[in-house]
Amino acid sequence: MRLSDALILAIDTETTGPRVDFDRIIELGGAYVFRGRPWGPLQRTPVNPGQYISAGAITVHGIRAEDVANAPKWPEVAARFKAHLDTLKPVLCGYNALYFDANIIHAENERHDISWRLPRILDPFLWARWDHRGERTLKLGTVCDLYGIHLPEDRAHSADADSYAVALLLSGMIVAGIIPDDVEGAFARQAEIQRELDAEMARFGRYLYEDREDGSLRIGLGKHVGTRLADADHEYLRWMLGRPDLPDEARESIRRTLGKVEQMGFSL
Repeated sequence: MRLSDALILAIDTETTGPRVDFDRIIELGGAYVFRGRPWGPLQRTPVNPGQYISAGAITVHGIRAEDVANAPKWPEVAARFKAHLDTLKPVLCGYNALYFDANIIHAENERHDISWRLPRILDPFLWARWDHRGERTLKLGTVCDLYGIHLPEDRAHSADADSYAVALLLSGMIVAGIIPDDVEGAFARQAEIQRELDAEMARFGRYLYEDREDGSLRIGLGKHVGTRLADADHEYLRWMLGRPDLPDEARESIRRTLGKVEQMGFSL
């Protein structure tokens, strides 16, 4: 089945904080898209988390305890959400959903003795990490800008608006040929990308990555992101060598680069 012909449900959560093992969902948002166009109204459901909302989280999404004090608790919201999944059987997607949203939904279910788990989910963040690795940031808004998708500032970080942006981003990536226009092909390629990214992280951490086209090593973070290792600022490379979480292969690659410069007689 063509992915562009499938009913897509993009989801997003807002939470009391960033910890899956501790924090709670305070808003679940969703947006249906069919053939690149909205399908029905945006979905935005507040959730009473039963605990305080951290100041840092409020700074991001602006939701305070009093805003959700009278909202339903997770079991009620989860039942409604499951009804959508069972009835319409959409293809799910979410930005960073594989690393956060899906995990916190599953954690909420476990805390409330709810047995179901989400079906498989497409995550445009993985594709962005692969195809746009040289960008300074891969926040949702930045990646959407690459595809001409813009949200008004006053709607950013609301779960429904972010969901809609993710659905449009998925469609844009399909049109651009980044994501295969085939449901099974997209999930298969995503699994490959995830394996390759996990292997890259084990080898280089956040610090280096291999260019997707020529295989050259490039800087993976900071103001020098995307710079070829051979052309990188030497003081920045020394700073990287001092990082305690720098993997051995990345450390050796940086040392070799600095060693070559020293052998050529350049002043460091």
